[in-house]
Amino acid sequence: MKTNIEVRSVVEEQYQNQQLLLTRHVASSIEQTLNERVSLLEVIAKKDSGVPDDNFESDLRSVYDIAGLFYVVEYVAENGTIVSGYPEESVPIGFNLFEHGQSRAFEYVNETGEVYITDPLKLMEGNYGSFIWVPVYEENVFRGAFIAIIKETDLKDRYVVESNSSSYAYLIDERGRILYEGNQEYERGALYADVFGSDASGLQEIIADQVNGFEGNGKYFLLENGTIYEERLVSYYPIQWYNQKWSLALTSPSSEVDRLIVSVYLKLFIVAMVSVIFIIFVSSFLVIILYNWSKSLEKEVGVKTQELKESNESLRSANTKLKELDRLKTEFLSVVSHELKTPLTAMRTSSEFLRESDECDISIRRKMLDIIIRNIDRQSRMVDDLLDISRIESNRMKFHQETMDISKAIRCSLEMLSSNLKDKNMNVLVELPDDLSSVYTDKDKLVQVFVNLLNNAVKFSKNNGNIRIYAQEDGDFVRISVSDDGIGMSSDELDKIFDKFYQIDSTSTRKVGGSGLGLSIVKGIIEGQGGTISATSEPGNGSTFVFTLKKSM
Repeated sequence: MKTNIEVRSVVEEQYQNQQLLLTRHVASSIEQTLNERVSLLEVIAKKDSGVPDDNFESDLRSVYDIAGLFYVVEYVAENGTIVSGYPEESVPIGFNLFEHGQSRAFEYVNETGEVYITDPLKLMEGNYGSFIWVPVYEENVFRGAFIAIIKETDLKDRYVVESNSSSYAYLIDERGRILYEGNQEYERGALYADVFGSDASGLQEIIADQVNGFEGNGKYFLLENGTIYEERLVSYYPIQWYNQKWSLALTSPSSEVDRLIVSVYLKLFIVAMVSVIFIIFVSSFLVIILYNWSKSLEKEVGVKTQELKESNESLRSANTKLKELDRLKTEFLSVVSHELKTPLTAMRTSSEFLRESDECDISIRRKMLDIIIRNIDRQSRMVDDLLDISRIESNRMKFHQETMDISKAIRCSLEMLSSNLKDKNMNVLVELPDDLSSVYTDKDKLVQVFVNLLNNAVKFSKNNGNIRIYAQEDGDFVRISVSDDGIGMSSDELDKIFDKFYQIDSTSTRKVGGSGLGLSIVKGIIEGQGGTISATSEPGNGSTFVFTLKKSM
């Protein structure tokens, strides 16, 4: 019995240390995620270029996409009126905080110049969310504030702690009120210490440590008529999110420890039974048998203890790596923030900043970094596309037209996309009449048209797909078509395909990405040179783009 008590004490200590490391890991991840999202808003709030003409609409859209956690982001002008935000359908444009008596937080950030996080408030949909208020300044002059909402359900879905029916996590604020309770038995907002009343011995001390921002392990006893009927183990760790101070805890019944050593207890029971039998019938072998079983027990305890220590060390190492990543992230943001001059630079800095945030496993982290860098490069290409769109819409797009052989432009385009074509093993069929007339066009712009159309054909086609380029004369024009056998489009999507920033809302397009400007630029280039462009498509049967160019005289 003495050995059993000692074994249980060791295993319980290791079990609680392991639970504390898990709680620390989850709490640190939540804290880091929340602070990173606020930092994204602070980056654009501290730009020295002032309030842009679109009232930060493009910046807020970018922050919304990068954060991946915001329910809505809004900009409130200095008069307290909401003037922009994203997504548009969730933003009450024109809503004035002062007129509706909801200006307290707005006035606070105006007076203090500090970020302010509200307690979780009930949203119109019925769930809860925290409101983030970030002041916006232009040369030390208050110009309003950003509002962002993080729904509690979205945060819980990211960091839910897996547990069995008797173990669960709970989250309380600095007053000890319940923000989340995995057992779902207690009312939100109630004081956690009061839900058990006087029937929980030792719980008040644990809640006091949590409220004071401490981390650690503890245990309390559930009583019924003054008699202990259950012992529970608790591991807790604080979360500091600007002015919000929370504490995450993982609680388990002490029977979880018993399950870890049940095999040891079973062998002890066998030892006792065998000992009784041998004492009665074969007392001469009693000493040998007890000695052998004792050694077996010691070895089993050593193995179990070593396994727990190794698991404990693994979690401790993961936590160390997480802290190191957090330190590197903080240093990175501090240095690069001073170099931010444009929204594109801010988006790139924020993306590289996310590179330090999620997983500790090196292979997964590298894969995530590759994805983020590719997205940043895509944003850079989007700037080029935006410049082209700006020139097209302001009629400043210049064309250096000359007599051009269409086949040369096609060869140049295929060479530029050779890597993409090879990766998907695409088959390209070029059908040009031998006596096809030359066209009068800008060579570089024509290559850009072919690259955009072919690139779309590659992205929206399966491996081993087919692309066909066909041309024929049509009066004073040459009619050129680019066809593929990809996923195709519906008629509703086809009507919007040449609109700026339009993307087909499907799993495929989300996977391949894109700025939604390529076809709009193609249309501007073709129509800017006196040609026309149109598209036909059918879901599942590919798409065909047809454009015309003037023949050279």
